[in-house]
Amino acid sequence: MHELQRQNYLSVLGVDTYMPRWHLPFAPISIACELPVVIVDVKLQESPVAKIEVAPIQSVQTIKPVSAEKSPVNHLIGDILDITRTAKPVPQPISAADILLQLDTKPIAIDAFSLSIWRLVDGVMIVDSRNTKLALPTELLLNNMLRSVFSNQATKPQEEVLRWPMIENSFTKRTVSDARIELQTWLSVQNEIRPVSYLWLMGANAATYLLPENNAYSDSLFSVAGLADSSIKALILPSLNELLQAPALKQQLFSAVQNYQSVTQ
Repeated sequence: MHELQRQNYLSVLGVDTYMPRWHLPFAPISIACELPVVIVDVKLQESPVAKIEVAPIQSVQTIKPVSAEKSPVNHLIGDILDITRTAKPVPQPISAADILLQLDTKPIAIDAFSLSIWRLVDGVMIVDSRNTKLALPTELLLNNMLRSVFSNQATKPQEEVLRWPMIENSFTKRTVSDARIELQTWLSVQNEIRPVSYLWLMGANAATYLLPENNAYSDSLFSVAGLADSSIKALILPSLNELLQAPALKQQLFSAVQNYQSVTQ
């Protein structure tokens, strides 16, 4: 609409001031309006009525449009539509190598396992990797070991079995990282309830999932390792099943226990 026609239209509606807030999508660009030139006859200046000649208004085709940068109109709706308008994704070719790469990088699920927990006295915890298929006298061996190390204290602790995953759910993730996070959280809670200052981690499962990721069980065997986000120092030992199958490891075990006791005392 021409500006003069718009002003005449608004005055009929009784609207004194009008300012557009945004530019409608696909609407024509607003153009500048050249106001009519007012020519006043000098001879008629003293007359109560002056003769006004209105220059002809140029046609819309000859008027130069105002550039978008200089236009004061806020293209709010257009911007919103541009953002929400999404381009159709271009299908990418999939090769057999890409599928094999995805399979290699996918986290490997691990089988469920269980740990044996003993709380001999306050501050002492022993965690052993269970293997019930072997049916070996692990409890008898543990009692003999505890009798040698803690001769003046009770040597018949009650065994607790900790099974992982703790929640049986078919949708539960069963990767190494998931097991490590869950079991380390469990140990942190146990340490808050009953502080642990003396800890044995026996076997691959106990050491792998309760120690930080950079501690390998084979490299940390018979040595002291620190737990993640904790001041606890754990002694890494073979499992009771491994000790029964390889009795020669007992000599290294008692030597490591003596050194560990000197560190923790």
